[in-house]
Amino acid sequence: MDSVINLCRVARKICTNNYVVVYCRRQSTFVAPSRPSLKVTDKSAANVEGREDPKLFSQEYIPPQVQPEWHANKLKYKLERMDCLRRRNVIDIPEFYPGSIIAVTTADAYAPGKTHRFVGRCLYKDGFGLGCKFLLRNVIDEEGVEVMYQLFSPIIQKYEVLRLEKWLDTDLRYLRDADPAVCTINPNMAAEAPPPPNQPLPVFKGKVNMKDKVLWGWKYHKHWPPPKNAYLAEHFIEEQLIVHKKHHEEYSHLKYDICRHYDFINLKKDIMKEMKDNKARIKIADK
Repeated sequence: MDSVINLCRVARKICTNNYVVVYCRRQSTFVAPSRPSLKVTDKSAANVEGREDPKLFSQEYIPPQVQPEWHANKLKYKLERMDCLRRRNVIDIPEFYPGSIIAVTTADAYAPGKTHRFVGRCLYKDGFGLGCKFLLRNVIDEEGVEVMYQLFSPIIQKYEVLRLEKWLDTDLRYLRDADPAVCTINPNMAAEAPPPPNQPLPVFKGKVNMKDKVLWGWKYHKHWPPPKNAYLAEHFIEEQLIVHKKHHEEYSHLKYDICRHYDFINLKKDIMKEMKDNKARIKIADK
């Protein structure tokens, strides 16, 4: 009886107009689609200028400018860059810039689960080698919270780039005096797929609204160069803007001062060649 029931489940016969139609259950051919990845899998495409492989070149690999040049401790710089590469082989440190939204998971003995995750907008990133640091800011319950991290700190367990952005300004600490909505970020924000490294990263050229001028902690309108992503004109009348423009023109010659600009184009090629050699050295040493 059981065999008959099983046979009926497998095949059903329907007779209509002297035709016999047999419906058989077949194994489904549906194949679940692969889960989309936020990382680019095309390794054959070359990275564009400015978005190089972080293991080969990153801003923290550039040593500080020293004059005269023979005062620089080049051996120390090479050893630090090798230590940075060793750390990158242990943890994935993605590319990000001031303005990007980052989630950092660190080890914390006093937190639930022994880990702590903080989400914020990067205000600035500065420093050489193992001393590189960056600052994240988030507005939680209408209160600004800032956490500074060492990029190569051993207590950092995971980096997540939730939104990759690059602003015109490299120092966004003026966002402390800007509209809080700019730095109000949901801790459960879903990660957005970044553009592939073989395409240039669009630069954010918009302007953020500032608070009342009385509440500013710094005179941004007198600073040179003035913030490019901050909307300051609405806080001044036309006569004041003319005075500020003349004030900026007095310091406009500084952008032509070659002593204030660090030309590391030739140094960049040497660093990339050095990091390639470091990859081979580390593989041999680990064996």
